[in-house]
Amino acid sequence: MMANSATRAVRILAMCVLAAVVAVGLAPTAATAVNLSPAESPTPFPTPSPTVYATPATVPTQEPTGPTTAPAPAPTQDVVPVSTPTPEPAPAQVHAQEEIISDGVIGAKWQLLGGAAGPLGPATSNVSCEQNLLCVQLFAGGRIYSAPSTGANAVLLTVGKTGPQWHASGQLSAFGYPVGDEQCAGNGCFQRFSSGLDITWNPVGGLQTVWTKGGIGGALFRFYGGYAQAGYPTAPESCGLVSSGCEQKFGNLRIVWSPASGAVGVWTPGAIGAAYARSGAESGWLGYPTSREICGLKAGGCYQMYQRGGIIWSPASGAQTSGGGIRSAWAGSGFENGRFGYPITDVICGQPASGCLQQFQGGVIYWSPETGAHGVIGGIRSLYDSLGGPAGGYLGYPLDSEVCGLSGGGCYQPFQAGLIFWSSVTGAQPVRGGMRAKYQQMGWHLSYLGYPASPEKCINGECAQAFQGGYLTWTPAASLDYRNSECTRLNDGGVKYSSGNASHVTLVYTAAYGQSYAGVAYCKRVAGMYVTEWTTNGFVGASGFKPPGVPSGPTRYNYSPTGSFSVTEAFGLGNPGTALPYRTLNPGSRWGGNPWTSTYNTYFESSSWVGYDENMWYFATRRQHDYRQGAVINYNRPPDSPIIQDAGFAIFLHENKVPTAGCISLDDWAVVDFLQKSTSGDRIIMGVAADIFR
Repeated sequence: MMANSATRAVRILAMCVLAAVVAVGLAPTAATAVNLSPAESPTPFPTPSPTVYATPATVPTQEPTGPTTAPAPAPTQDVVPVSTPTPEPAPAQVHAQEEIISDGVIGAKWQLLGGAAGPLGPATSNVSCEQNLLCVQLFAGGRIYSAPSTGANAVLLTVGKTGPQWHASGQLSAFGYPVGDEQCAGNGCFQRFSSGLDITWNPVGGLQTVWTKGGIGGALFRFYGGYAQAGYPTAPESCGLVSSGCEQKFGNLRIVWSPASGAVGVWTPGAIGAAYARSGAESGWLGYPTSREICGLKAGGCYQMYQRGGIIWSPASGAQTSGGGIRSAWAGSGFENGRFGYPITDVICGQPASGCLQQFQGGVIYWSPETGAHGVIGGIRSLYDSLGGPAGGYLGYPLDSEVCGLSGGGCYQPFQAGLIFWSSVTGAQPVRGGMRAKYQQMGWHLSYLGYPASPEKCINGECAQAFQGGYLTWTPAASLDYRNSECTRLNDGGVKYSSGNASHVTLVYTAAYGQSYAGVAYCKRVAGMYVTEWTTNGFVGASGFKPPGVPSGPTRYNYSPTGSFSVTEAFGLGNPGTALPYRTLNPGSRWGGNPWTSTYNTYFESSSWVGYDENMWYFATRRQHDYRQGAVINYNRPPDSPIIQDAGFAIFLHENKVPTAGCISLDDWAVVDFLQKSTSGDRIIMGVAADIFR
């Protein structure tokens, strides 16, 4: 009894010495680990040996059973591992007369886990240590290892989730000794071993390993909160991806690694992860991720960077890819904080001239190899889109960004085949071709033309475009400019009478009834729009205009009629070069002014001058030369209407600018120019301004 007590005292003293040695932290020799190639890409799980332990009764018989009443068995070793093992400390031999002791750090750990009533059950061997101070003690349900740097940690072989795999897969030779206990949380468990491998288990992925010293495993714990936040692995690490890459999936996180990018995770159920998959993931144009998903942007946005671009997301815009020259232009505008906001589509290529585009909340950025990347926004963008953009329009790609700060708060943007100007008054309008050259020659918007007020309109080889202060026209012969006048009202519905699409329309108007002095605008139709050939002043009947629909009556009352009348013939002492049918006057030239005669309101010839007939030769040759050149206004006569007796006659446009008996009188130059430019069917619209203009 005394001998046994002495022996026990010596053993206790030895264990205390061992615990003291462990406490001072002497470094152990390195345990043998699985050969991993590359370092970031461990081989899959080592092939388990056939022996798997389900209950304490199945603990291998090779391990010491440790009975205290039977004769001491010969020393045995653990199960031979799959790969060449690093021998673990040999369990101490147990003899029948010896008592198994669990004390020191291992004993304390065993007691912490519930002792013999806990998952480990009773000890089946005494503590055994190697020279590197790695110690082990075997129990019915597992083992406890201790090392100076990690303390004591248990491997549960019967009730644990990860311990049986450790034992079946080679133990120390495959994984090393445990450096932490098995931890279970979040519907899964894991245990870390000295080799750098974790064994994990969860209902979805089953048993998996994670190489924590590699790029993927390191990233999992450095950046993504380990298993607690990322989830447990659902597949082993696998390699063979593009550019020698590897991947491993953890719950909703997929971590990918390549030599060039390192290891970065992509949240697979997230919007950014979905957009990455849509782009082809690492095999697509974006390549491997180079940053984590970063949030906190404007309006709750997030982004993630990749080798050749990025993906950006916001609740309003969704997740969209971003790269190349378009991304550079977007960056130059301030990314999502600038005028473009977030992208609302991916980059869309396959445009004309090998171009690409991307739509943003505030506009579109276009790119082509020839022009680079430039954005189009606001009213200019709306017009550009309506004109067909680069695909269906004539302007091509933008050459630069929008330039604002012009007079009147205007903006413009240059394109390959023209410009778009914008002002708050005119909106966005394009200018191109010959009219662009003429507009530039005149000083752009700083000339009297101001900003363009409409797109150009072309018909039969002629083009016209309205501006704030006038018009530009283009023909193969020349580009010309015209100031605005009342002619403009013919284009915007501001004239009550129809122009009849006449080649020329002359507007003659007074400010009020009873006035003879009149404004005159000679309007030319180009490409369906009327431009101002010239404006001048003149006179109408000395008594002014009659109201609309009221006959002017006999010329002796000096009234002019109101309305729209055609011009189909001219007269005078010699054709000045008009296209109108022209009558050269002679001494017998008369115009019938006597009602209820066959010659009323018609031309005829006579040697006499009777009643109210007009002697046209007299008025052409007298000093005032009224009829030296003139045109017939078809009031109260064909082709505009049948002749109504005593309703009025001899309504002409003629020279000698003085108040008349009902005609229109202009300066000589104006009458000659009128005749030289007019064609049959031209019209004259005349009356008080309030009666002919809206």
